[in-house]
Amino acid sequence: MTSIFSSPATAKTYIVLSSLTGLITAFIYPLISFFLIEDLAVEPKYIGIYMVSVTLSGLVLSQWLGSLADKGISANKMYMIANSGIILALIIYINTSSFAVVLLAGIVFMSIGNASFPQMLTLGRQWASTQSLDATQFNSRIRAGVSFSWMIGPPIAFTLVAIIGFSGVFSIAILVALTAILFVWRVLPEHKPNQQLNSQEPNAKPTISFWFLAAAIIMGSLGNNMYTSLLPLYTIKELAMPSYTPGILMGLVAGLEIAIMLLTTRLCRYFNKVNLFISAFGFGFIFYAGMFYATSLQQMLLLQLVNALFYGLFAGVGLTLLQEQLPKRIGFTSAVYSNGFKIGVMLGASLMGVIAQFYNFRYALLGAVLASFIGICLTCLFILYRPKNQS
Repeated sequence: MTSIFSSPATAKTYIVLSSLTGLITAFIYPLISFFLIEDLAVEPKYIGIYMVSVTLSGLVLSQWLGSLADKGISANKMYMIANSGIILALIIYINTSSFAVVLLAGIVFMSIGNASFPQMLTLGRQWASTQSLDATQFNSRIRAGVSFSWMIGPPIAFTLVAIIGFSGVFSIAILVALTAILFVWRVLPEHKPNQQLNSQEPNAKPTISFWFLAAAIIMGSLGNNMYTSLLPLYTIKELAMPSYTPGILMGLVAGLEIAIMLLTTRLCRYFNKVNLFISAFGFGFIFYAGMFYATSLQQMLLLQLVNALFYGLFAGVGLTLLQEQLPKRIGFTSAVYSNGFKIGVMLGASLMGVIAQFYNFRYALLGAVLASFIGICLTCLFILYRPKNQS
């Protein structure tokens, strides 16, 4: 019998890696705002301070590592280093009750860990470029792997917090990160970008349309993360719902997202990718407005279908659209895509904290509505300014 550690890499191998990477984040990010408020007893404004500090410290590093991957530096090794940063940060989170120490650990170590997601995308696309694969289908399956992790991760995390606390959940995240390091070390082959292709366009520069698309991705992430950051605090603190409510909602939408993402390849045969992308923001607008008026769990559960249509289409085609703008700079575009999500996390959580500080968590949903509208406008600008040969 052939061991998984000696068998050749396949698309399923990279889906497993995306699932492991997603599971690490699913045990951490949904809990951060809750961890800071509940465990460290800080005011909501400190959520923004943490998010801004950790995200900014990771942006330059992540982009730099993406450029190194394009130049032939091992993405495998950079992925393992990134996961090591996550492990070190979580060990400190477990052993301190000081916000200052948590913030410092986030800036120093979690910022390194922020590079794990773009390096995972780079690893997958480097391998896919050596195969005869549909890029949209491959990227959709990679994103579906992440969504699968987010389907099971948050419900488990929020359930376990009530049983074993934040330290127990962070310890599980450490074990998953160690598993991912072992998986990359023993299973994945080393791949370097196609140097011949790179030499044909060594200084390919992003166009203004590329940055409009990247900004739209930021808006999609901003709205989504404003919603996910406020969800546990809004449902548990303001609506007095059971502590497992956020996990159920996050798990349900993640499961629905998987089906939508896997359908995007078929949808792209009948509809333009850009049209699907702009439609995603329309669904986002409807979802956040609906959540603003929803007051019962039943209403919120029904709205998750609209949320899945938003995020499934947004994540299913967004990465491929961005990579198509600079097809010979996969490491760079993967880092821009990931950093766009991180900027969205930073701005979304920060704005949520500010709004909650002066109003309440419910009104932060209006910020997500606005983000969806801006995303539609930015995508229209992308269509207007993109090169004619990409129309």
